[in-house]
Amino acid sequence: MVENHAGQAAGAAGLFLALSWIFVLLRCYCRIIIVRRFGPEDYLCVITQALFTMYCTCVLIGVKYGTGRHVIDIIPPTNIPIALKWWWLCEQLYCWSSLTLKLSIGVFLLRIVVHRSQTIILWTVMIVSAIMSIYFFLLFIFQCQPVEFFWGQFAGMDGHCINPVIISRTAYVYSAISCWADWTFCILPGFMVWNVQMNPRIKASVLLLFALGAVASTTTIVRFPYLSTLQDKADFLYATSNVGILSTSEIGIGITTCAAATLRPLFHRFLGRSQVGSSSIELSRPWPRCTAREGYIRSQDASHSAGDLEHIGVTTVTTVESHSILGLGNGLSGVGIRTPVDLSKANVSKAWHTSKLEDASSEEDRPAADHIMELIKE
Repeated sequence: MVENHAGQAAGAAGLFLALSWIFVLLRCYCRIIIVRRFGPEDYLCVITQALFTMYCTCVLIGVKYGTGRHVIDIIPPTNIPIALKWWWLCEQLYCWSSLTLKLSIGVFLLRIVVHRSQTIILWTVMIVSAIMSIYFFLLFIFQCQPVEFFWGQFAGMDGHCINPVIISRTAYVYSAISCWADWTFCILPGFMVWNVQMNPRIKASVLLLFALGAVASTTTIVRFPYLSTLQDKADFLYATSNVGILSTSEIGIGITTCAAATLRPLFHRFLGRSQVGSSSIELSRPWPRCTAREGYIRSQDASHSAGDLEHIGVTTVTTVESHSILGLGNGLSGVGIRTPVDLSKANVSKAWHTSKLEDASSEEDRPAADHIMELIKE
């Protein structure tokens, strides 16, 4: 049996193309139909999916002509230049789909950052990723003169290429920066929500979904040992097949997890709104309900006398309703502030005429929570 990786290359392309399309379509449905807001990060995600679709198409066509097989096993030999041309196109599409994916995640996180330092980190990651992607894109396009010599050298075309060691070393740097960006996008959300008063289960789900992005970075790490095969010009289509398979997996997993992180409103619609984090107060007598508005509670009924409050210990629960960090469009039911208020007889008159009760959260945490709510409220 002839050894080749054509089946694995085609299987990875087909699997992740189908999986990514399912989640991207669900994301579009969620953002357009349910949330009714399609932001810049959503457009970038759709652009990434379009580029990835073209990438997978090139992979599948390349497999037809010889990608993943030894040169001596490609019959007729005239298919070798065709397969190399499709491989060359795959590399360009990979650079751009990887970049737009990182920009989509970065723009998404910019909407929920709390501190200026986090904003600087995100912009740094996106700018460095963009510069490196463009550099690698241009280097790979113009590595041969004329450009067509990359695939035409097997058809007798005259030309020359730069030392393949340069391509290999650049690929190492590019992959290292990609890992750095992926892990930054995975770790930074933890610092964003760590000090925010949030139900532990919801906080865990937030961190878990972002942590899934580390899987895409793992494929990049696994790809490192195979990058040296970019120097193998004699049997290029077979030698670089593992690089291609792992690159396909990296983008496919990245798109899938990026889209999955916005589907919480969809789950709420079909599975019912979660009641986690909500509380109710039962007193020995009927009492008017209070409504939370922007961090304070305003009494809706002033008909009760101050004397009714005497010797009654009241616990006020403020539930902040806003858009989910994950979905940017449904209630974040797990965020709440509980404030015990002791209304003694000496202070009851003063308390009764106060139109709003300040929450008792720490001065350090409250602005962070309020800022997150404000940014993702749209």
